[in-house]
Amino acid sequence: MNTTDNNSLASVNNFVLIVVLVALAVFLVRAFLGYRNFKYSIFRQLYNDYLIDYFYHLNVFRDVSRSGKLKKELGVHRIVYSNMANKEGRVVTQFVNIIHSKGITSIAYLNPYGKLTGKDNGSWVIHRTEEGEEKKYKIDNPVQHLREYEQRIRSLTERSVDKYVAVEDGSDITGVVSSIPCIPYSKVIDVLKQSDCGYGLNDAEIDKIYEKLGGKIDKK
Repeated sequence: MNTTDNNSLASVNNFVLIVVLVALAVFLVRAFLGYRNFKYSIFRQLYNDYLIDYFYHLNVFRDVSRSGKLKKELGVHRIVYSNMANKEGRVVTQFVNIIHSKGITSIAYLNPYGKLTGKDNGSWVIHRTEEGEEKKYKIDNPVQHLREYEQRIRSLTERSVDKYVAVEDGSDITGVVSSIPCIPYSKVIDVLKQSDCGYGLNDAEIDKIYEKLGGKIDKK
């Protein structure tokens, strides 16, 4: 092999190395930025860890409908995420639905960061102390949205739904008086294990409901 061939091979190797390093850097940056959202969200209660159980499956397999943590606690299951937007297109309520052997559990989740007050009807209010002054911020009523979303699930599946509102653990929910339980994120696994909608679902039915709620299953 002459010098020209050696230089060409070295250039190719360097190019491949650069591509690999750039791809790795992008992967790590995305992982770092994503962790900031994961750390304070309901996701950390649903997955064993961020890097493998959530991020790797999301970015490599494009599928976070199953988790190692829920498999251990619930057995066969599927997870479906959804949201509700207002007329302006702004997301006002986020939902996570867990389909498991004892039924469908739908959770409206939010991070109010402060004291939360609200009832079944009317707006909810977030109370925060900022620079020594109490601030109040009205938010859409997650109970009303959850009931609306429940009707959609029922129309698609003809199944009853177990419902909860879940908030970040640092929030004060003593001012919430609701017919739908409002719980901290840390209690999500407990209520899922205790959840019983009064009917059972086999593996095939779980997948069928998952698809009806918008999930996609690779048929290959």
